[in-house]
Order: sequence, then structure tokens, then C-alpha cells
Amino acid sequence: KVARLRLRRRTGEAARSTGGLKWREVLHTISDPKAYLTAVMFFFSNMAYSSMPVFLPTIIKSMGHSTLTSQALSAPPYLMAFVVVIATAYLSDKYRSRSPFIIFHALLSACGYVILALSHHYNIGIWYRYAAIYPACIGFFSVITLIITWTINNQESESRQGAGFVMMQLIGQCGPLVGTRLYPEEDAPWYGHGMAACTGAMVMVAMLALVLRLL
Repeated sequence: KVARLRLRRRTGEAARSTGGLKWREVLHTISDPKAYLTAVMFFFSNMAYSSMPVFLPTIIKSMGHSTLTSQALSAPPYLMAFVVVIATAYLSDKYRSRSPFIIFHALLSACGYVILALSHHYNIGIWYRYAAIYPACIGFFSVITLIITWTINNQESESRQGAGFVMMQLIGQCGPLVGTRLYPEEDAPWYGHGMAACTGAMVMVAMLALVLRLL
């Protein structure tokens, strides 16, 4: 049913169209600041999205847990994130709005990361550090989902949607080039620099989402 609904054209002009890529619309998208804003948001989100899931068992192990325990403790944050992502997507569709949810979850993720970044300076206990992983993961997983959707929502036609999606991927997928290098072994066991970088990245996502909303 969803697939059939997506194939429907929203306007008479689109209904009469034979399809195909329209290069004029692609060029309009390339000059559209909205496309660049979502792409840069995707870049910063991917810094966290590509680093925490890769290094989470190592981060938890550095808190003093065994290898087996750290693997087991890595699963619950993702399970909680799964539930929240579904709920967030539902509410975002229901209220037909993306920016409030992106800003909220970006700042939620930043709060989790800032606790982890400051844990060494304030000697925060391991279970508080572990608890901070939950908002960090919940936040960036929800943000990634909504940015992808918002990118498509902001373009009127299929050609523009496709061009916007390509721009988002070209710019945004450079984020993992940074993210996968945020937790070097020499920063163990606190990984303060990586946590601080992800904090800044998620704050930037919230700021850019506000700018895009105003635009």
C-alpha cells in the first residue's frame, strides 16, 4: 500500500510526466541552501553515528568491565534507541514537523556526550558514565532518521529529491572519515577528545536545524 501511494503524482503536471531526470531541477537543488544545510547536518551526525557503535564495547570495557560484560552492556542502549526512534518517527509524522524533534534529540545526545567528556575531570562513576551512553545513542540515531526524511521533504519533485539525497550522501558520508578516528588507543580509558568532538557535532546539528527551520 505504501509503495502504491508513493507512486502517485501530487499534481496534474507530474501525473502527465513520463518520468526521468530533469537536469534543470537538479541544478536548482545544487543551488538550494536547504540541501547544503541538511547535508552538513548529516555530516556532523555521522561523526557520532559512525564512532559510538564501532567503539562502544571498547568504551564500556575501559570503564572496568570484562570483555563479555562489555559486549552484553553494549546491546541495551541500541534496544532503547530502537524504541525511541520508532516513537519519534511516528510523532514527527503525526505533527508534520521535523525540526523540534531533531533539535531535541541532538541536544539530548550532546548532553550524554558532555557527561562522558567531563567524566575524567569530575571523577564520574562508571555506572553514571554508562547511563550517559543511552541519551547519546538515542539522540543521534533519531537525528539520522529525521535528517534523511527532512532532506526529501524539502524538495518538491522526484528529480530534486534525488539530487538532494545525493548531495546529502556525498557530504554527509565524509563524517565517518572523522568519526572512526575519534577514539584512538592513547585516549583510553576516558576518550575525552572523542566525546568532546561528538558533543560539539551534535550541538552543531541542533543549531543548523534551527537555521533550516527559520529558512
